[in-house]
Amino acid sequence: MSNLKPSESEHIKPFDASTDSGRQESRVLLAQSAFADLGPAQKKSGEFSLGVTKDKLPDLGAMFDKDPQFEKRFFALTGDGTVVEPPLGGMVAPDAYRNNAMREMIGKFGQERAKETLAALEQMRGKVDGYGHELKVNGSDATFEEQNRRLHNLAGLMKPGKLEEAQAVDKTLKAEGYTKGLSLEQMNNPALMKALKTPTERQAFIELEKAGASAGRFLNEHPQSKDSLPSQNLDAYKKWQAGETEKNKRADKPLADELKGAAEEPGKHLAEGLKKNRVLMLGEQHSENPRLQKFTADSIKELRQAGATHLALEVSPEVLARYDKSKNLNVLPEAFRTRDFANMIDQARAAGIKVVGVDTGTGDRDAKTYQERDNTIAVGIKGMLDQDRHNKVVFYGGHMHGADTTQGANRSAADLLRAKGVPVITAMEQSPNTPLDKVAQLGKEASRPFAFSVRKTPLIAETEVPRLGNDVIEKYKNWDSVIVFPK
Repeated sequence: MSNLKPSESEHIKPFDASTDSGRQESRVLLAQSAFADLGPAQKKSGEFSLGVTKDKLPDLGAMFDKDPQFEKRFFALTGDGTVVEPPLGGMVAPDAYRNNAMREMIGKFGQERAKETLAALEQMRGKVDGYGHELKVNGSDATFEEQNRRLHNLAGLMKPGKLEEAQAVDKTLKAEGYTKGLSLEQMNNPALMKALKTPTERQAFIELEKAGASAGRFLNEHPQSKDSLPSQNLDAYKKWQAGETEKNKRADKPLADELKGAAEEPGKHLAEGLKKNRVLMLGEQHSENPRLQKFTADSIKELRQAGATHLALEVSPEVLARYDKSKNLNVLPEAFRTRDFANMIDQARAAGIKVVGVDTGTGDRDAKTYQERDNTIAVGIKGMLDQDRHNKVVFYGGHMHGADTTQGANRSAADLLRAKGVPVITAMEQSPNTPLDKVAQLGKEASRPFAFSVRKTPLIAETEVPRLGNDVIEKYKNWDSVIVFPK
């Protein structure tokens, strides 16, 4: 690697310099004069220095003119003024500080070594700015001391032999299944780099890294792990994880006991709910492969026996008509382009249930269209009920159309129907395919799907459902029932 220019390595894809308008004077000025006006008191605050005299500092502008690719790598790593970070010591912009520090590294180790290092970082992480976040400082880390520590990690790679050692270890790790890329700090840890030359320690390191966020939490809580072998850290992590699992089980026991006591066979649960109400609203979370679609298709006969006369769908009448004519799933909204959804329609019609589209077809472009959709859904369902006092409607769509939104700015279709005196029962799905929360975690090991009434689970009722984009705080009490699908 050390004998190759960055653009010559078959592993390194060069930047397309033709997309850049060339060197930006303001960025070069920022990099070259970051500390020109600092006074003596400020310089005593801890300015990064490799002992390079001013006459040895490079002319970045000239370098960038000759090598636009290096310019892009330089600013991708150090920042170009677009990243918002708290000023170091309350005085200095961190990106300007890093740019000046990079000038020192070039002055200390040479232009070619700096270029080679940035190109190697791009190769090891897939892109050079994959390491940029490791140089940035935030919160309590926004100190000269912390920024200098991170910069010295970068400078350390430019020392003779260090970059080559890191590349060799990185190559061996990736050949054995490691994909993340070593951090700058790890590459500057002599004990770790030595350990990673041993097969047993590499495998322990890879296994710990694959443990993900849980292992990251353990390592953060145990800073002494930096001085331990990967095999020692892996053993310690497994013991820690076992303790955490047991602690979580104790904490979750009240919720688990609630679920166990309230769990019912889901088909029977929903049928009983429809018998006592005129509308059953089934809400999926529009996740990948929603389990609720197949479940509803399989439950149609049971729902028909409970009195269902109509299946109202979160599609517009026009879209449903086009689908009926073409049987092409692609004409349906993206969330419903599945064989299970098509089977739901077929099963309903075979059971003598009328299938109706009740959505506007506009999607949620803004708050106005969001409310218009719920208004239209509610009006459509109410119209079916008004045709015959014996009519009962099963609605299938997104879970928020059945949520209690009385604390928000908009009103769901369920809220609107209830305001008109219509008895409505709502159910939402929870499964391993939806964003993971306590109910999904506790239910994923069940042997079969189950449903429960939220009124029978007061602790779960107050548990938040982790979602984004709605104007209400979603808790399980926003629905009457929940259908849980195990993994």
